[in-house]
Amino acid sequence: MGALSFTSPFILLALGALPLIWLLLRATPPSPKRERFPAFIILRELKTSEETPDRTPWWLLLMRLFLAAMIILALAGPVMNAPQPGTHKGPMVLVVDDSLAAAQQWRVRLDAIREAAAEAAQDGRQAFLLTTAPQDVPAPPEPMSGEALRAAGDSLAPKPFFADRAGAAAKLADLDQYLSDGDVEIRWLSDGLAGEGDDALAAALEEKGELTLYADARAPKYLLRALPVNSEAPAYRVERLEAGAPAEGAVVATARDGRELGRAEFEMAPGEKTREVTLNLPLALANELSVVRIESIPSAGAVHLADARDRRALIGLARNAESASDDLLSGDHYIREALEPYAAFLNDALSALLQSDASVIVLDDVGRLRASEAQDLQAWVERGGVLIRFAGPVLAEAAQDRTPQLTPAPLRGGGRAFGGALTWDTPQRLDAFAPESPFAGLAVPDDVFIRRQVLAEPGGETSQHTWARLEDGTPLVTGAREGDGVVALFHVTATPDWSDLPLSGLFVEMLRRLTFLSSLGPEAAEDGEDALYAPLRMLNGEGRLSRPDDRARALTAAELAEPPSPERAPGFYGAPEAPLALNAVTADARFEPISIPGVVAAPYEAAPPVSLSPPLYVIALLLLLADGLLALLVSGRLNWRAASAATLIAVSLAPLSPDRAAAQPLDPPIEEKTMEAALATRLAFIQSGDPAVDELAEQGLAALSRELHRRTAVEPAAPDSVDPDTDDLSVYSFLYWPIAPDAPTPSDAALANIENFMRFGGLLLIDTRDDERAVGAGSTPEGAALQRILGALDIPPLTPVDDDHVLTRSFYLLETLNGRSNNNPVWVEADSSGSNDGVTALIIGGRDWAGAWAADSFGRPVRPMNTGGPRARELAYRAGVNMVMVAFTGNYKSDQVHTPILLERLGQ
Repeated sequence: MGALSFTSPFILLALGALPLIWLLLRATPPSPKRERFPAFIILRELKTSEETPDRTPWWLLLMRLFLAAMIILALAGPVMNAPQPGTHKGPMVLVVDDSLAAAQQWRVRLDAIREAAAEAAQDGRQAFLLTTAPQDVPAPPEPMSGEALRAAGDSLAPKPFFADRAGAAAKLADLDQYLSDGDVEIRWLSDGLAGEGDDALAAALEEKGELTLYADARAPKYLLRALPVNSEAPAYRVERLEAGAPAEGAVVATARDGRELGRAEFEMAPGEKTREVTLNLPLALANELSVVRIESIPSAGAVHLADARDRRALIGLARNAESASDDLLSGDHYIREALEPYAAFLNDALSALLQSDASVIVLDDVGRLRASEAQDLQAWVERGGVLIRFAGPVLAEAAQDRTPQLTPAPLRGGGRAFGGALTWDTPQRLDAFAPESPFAGLAVPDDVFIRRQVLAEPGGETSQHTWARLEDGTPLVTGAREGDGVVALFHVTATPDWSDLPLSGLFVEMLRRLTFLSSLGPEAAEDGEDALYAPLRMLNGEGRLSRPDDRARALTAAELAEPPSPERAPGFYGAPEAPLALNAVTADARFEPISIPGVVAAPYEAAPPVSLSPPLYVIALLLLLADGLLALLVSGRLNWRAASAATLIAVSLAPLSPDRAAAQPLDPPIEEKTMEAALATRLAFIQSGDPAVDELAEQGLAALSRELHRRTAVEPAAPDSVDPDTDDLSVYSFLYWPIAPDAPTPSDAALANIENFMRFGGLLLIDTRDDERAVGAGSTPEGAALQRILGALDIPPLTPVDDDHVLTRSFYLLETLNGRSNNNPVWVEADSSGSNDGVTALIIGGRDWAGAWAADSFGRPVRPMNTGGPRARELAYRAGVNMVMVAFTGNYKSDQVHTPILLERLGQ
């Protein structure tokens, strides 16, 4: 019964009065005085079958005592699982895992921080906040009040890294100067994952005070890993932390422009922790792959970023007529074996390959090309294709007369042999790759020897085009740009006849680098190991991509191959059409539930408090009804048959009542943000994901709120920023939604929230802010983003606003809804007579209203008007006032027009 408590425990003292109640109920009136009366002799001889007892039966007294006890207990307010008051009075230390695994239940941790902050504020205790996610420059923990702890917790957000608990343990030394009091309470809000340094952190915390570890193993946590590339389709493994219950979900693949390319459903049986899924996509769609995520899991651990290196090239193999027919003796065999996991192949005539979608063409020991083929191949390379050539006897023979067409450097006829009868040197090893070479950074094996090669003419041009060379300086691979494409020549065969290169892993990596040039574009042919790739899109802890901030820096290809860190944030880097990706989850990332010997993990959410008073009142009521029936029966005023029927009815209804009045949970808490918005009138805007756009929207609504306070009876408080995924929109009447370029389509939950907001009386203003740039529908990135959003949003037909619309006369008489620009129409519901009392719930335009309203703290405009100057800005403010008045008052202005007619009909 440790979970049982009472809201009014002193009422339980009334239980001591039960013996007195027993005596009062047992007391009987004085016995009647006996008088002899002869006539009673006749009555005495009568025999009756039913006799009235002279005192209350003991079982009825016991039932009445039980009834009184039920009433007393109900009045005492018994509660199961009520929160227990804290016993600590010393400092409180919160250790928070703000990692990517914590993002999946971040709200639970935020509630735990707020609860701890409330306790610290109530008891006047010092509080300390220590986070475990890696940081650029970790700030030393300092004492703070409960209110400051709440503010610091609200500013926290999950990071796209795993927890660094060893680093957190090292930072605990900074707390020694503050934790002199022995009564220290430590709460470790873990993410539930095991990691390096768990035992060290737990031991360090237990030395400082009493440790409570929070880790709910029942909470679902998922991880997405990319499986090694194969020749079939992109494959991934879904992992979950808890395998007790069945689970189902979907892995969704999206393109760079936000389109959904495909999805793979998965199911997990009880006890199953992993499931492999394959995205069956055609090659063209697979090469557009950008982001793969587990649907509805908000975590960077449930997201895999696919970059240009994951794309599978379409390689055309043009076989020479004189090549060997045996596959094991053909260069095509070794090329296929090297690139099979990373590419698809076409084996056809050169003329057919040039008409295909191949991005790479391989010529294995092809000497002379027909003039027409050479001309077409030259044009194909200049358009961006990559041509890879291999030497051999045929090419060496063709070089005797003159250098064949489409070779990066002039060739010397005849070839050169090592270790043969005519040799003048021993077989050569490869030299290290130059930094400017596409092969820069690849390790050169010691067991690869070159025995024969086609030589290039020495000179400046050959030196410039040499990408790989032997230890004696002779070129092994030469390459050059041709227009937008690349031509590369291996001066050895693709078979092991002339060298050991085709049998080495280096051969695979060199070919991958060359095919990678086709994916990245022509400029990549000159990128070396020191080339920097600028940050393009950053991945946050919740698995969302956003624009990089000032702290993001450019990385080299070698840095992008290392695990993520604060200096190497996960995300996309490089060119938008072919970016490089740094993922948050590495191949060897640990994914196991946390388990520390000697430390018991407590759940974040204990059983909810449940009031037991309602069922006790129901039991008391049933006992009271039964007591009345039994009292009538005992006194002889009720037939036993009627009593039996009434009892049967009560018994049959008894099981129904406790279910309806079963232990009722206490009212769920209301979010403070929702409560503040409900108690004070506020305008709000939907977060766009772009900090600059959101800041301008907040400034614009703040300035409009000041104008409303000055001109109308509406007195708004400071505007709110809302997230339709999590925030309650029902407490707002006016929402401003600025559309940022490349804005993603909101989730299903967010779309449903927005639709309910409009359905139940809210006014949504969607602003693409592209009026001065928009020429037609979808002609700007904002317009394209709006089309994707409207395609998923359930909205009615739209029509342009005319000068008779209620929006142009709700407060001011206007001709149009002015903004910074007024080139294109503003759209509203075409027919809103069937909902919201005939008031439109949606306004769509691109006039950058927030930019027209926005002002700094001194009241100075933030952005200039495109035309019209101060007068145009005043009209924009009037348009904003009209829209807000429609949101708050509906069509009252339209109703005023009909007032005389209505009064006349009523006979007034």
